[in-house]
Amino acid sequence: MLLDRLRRVTRDGRWIPEIDGLRFLAIGSVVLFHLRGELMVGSGRIIPVEPNYWWLDRILTNGDRGVSLFFVISGMILALPFARHLLLGSKPVSLRKYYMRRVTRLEPPYIVSLVVVSAGYFLYWHKFAPGFAAHALASAFYQHSLIFGQMSWVNPAAWSLEVEIQFYALAPLVMQCYRIRGKELRRLMLLASVLCISLAQMPFQAWPRVDLSILFYLQYFLMGLLVADVFVLDIESMNSSWAWDVAGALALGAIFFTPRITDWPHALMPVPIGMLCVAAMRSYGLRLVFANRWVAVIGGMCYSIYLLHWQVIAAVWKVTKHAVQPGSLFIVNYTIQLFLVAVPLVTTCAIFFLLVERPCMDPNWPSKLWHRLTGRRQSEVAVLDAAGI
Repeated sequence: MLLDRLRRVTRDGRWIPEIDGLRFLAIGSVVLFHLRGELMVGSGRIIPVEPNYWWLDRILTNGDRGVSLFFVISGMILALPFARHLLLGSKPVSLRKYYMRRVTRLEPPYIVSLVVVSAGYFLYWHKFAPGFAAHALASAFYQHSLIFGQMSWVNPAAWSLEVEIQFYALAPLVMQCYRIRGKELRRLMLLASVLCISLAQMPFQAWPRVDLSILFYLQYFLMGLLVADVFVLDIESMNSSWAWDVAGALALGAIFFTPRITDWPHALMPVPIGMLCVAAMRSYGLRLVFANRWVAVIGGMCYSIYLLHWQVIAAVWKVTKHAVQPGSLFIVNYTIQLFLVAVPLVTTCAIFFLLVERPCMDPNWPSKLWHRLTGRRQSEVAVLDAAGI
């Protein structure tokens, strides 16, 4: 079945569709945000937003907050094995396997995407811009934002991946918070850390490079740790309730409808995102949406979509920009562009997912590849894996 072929592969075999549903919301809002930018800026025409559709423009403008949702989800997923070990006494986390998993799972699709995008630039422009090689090399090592203080020339969206990598390096140290024995005290300290870090950032938000580093987003990952704490200890005993639907709806409003006139939305945003993550698993209506197989499967491809969506939108825009109707309503123009972009975007990213990303979800793919290249028997490879060689 197509959906089974497209579904993500999990290391422990436990697939949580609601989490991939949240990933769908995150990547979907980011795609809608960038599509709005292409329409409003790339068209070269004035596309006014009529007063009747101010609410839609507010939601689309806040679509970049899907990145913050990604950070919370990442914090949660990374924290789960540490929380299970330190809170429930399950097997300890091997740091060697932890870091190798990050490399073997994320690095190949990222490098392939950089090569593909760079090749596309060269084919389109017939040359590379001066200094392109230095920017590409910095991007390959997740250092572009730190070195150049700006988004990557190769893939501007990769700034958030660089933030993720910075947290991956720090995560095993941060996870030691689960050694605090009192559940209430531990969660209170995590929540206090989230709020204090957010408030402490406010005077420094205009500093160069700060908003492209972990210094600006650590609180979102810590909120992920708090959600993981609840997930490991309490989620099974929590009853589903329509009250969680109300909480989730309020959280969605706070995330995507809060105006950007001050710094306070950024300071407080981890709280509604954490609430939404819990609501997605213990509500009725919202859970049906997030656990929908199509929603969850597309959400499971979010990394491939994340790596390629910017370039696909820009490439397709070369054609679809001719469909812009200057005299039509904003919602009409936006809907036309969405329909024209959606199919090539999902198709391209699904092919990349099947060919590149999904094979890397198998934690044993390096040893299997080594087996094919060297001719070792699979049993020998399994012994080497077990021995950590």
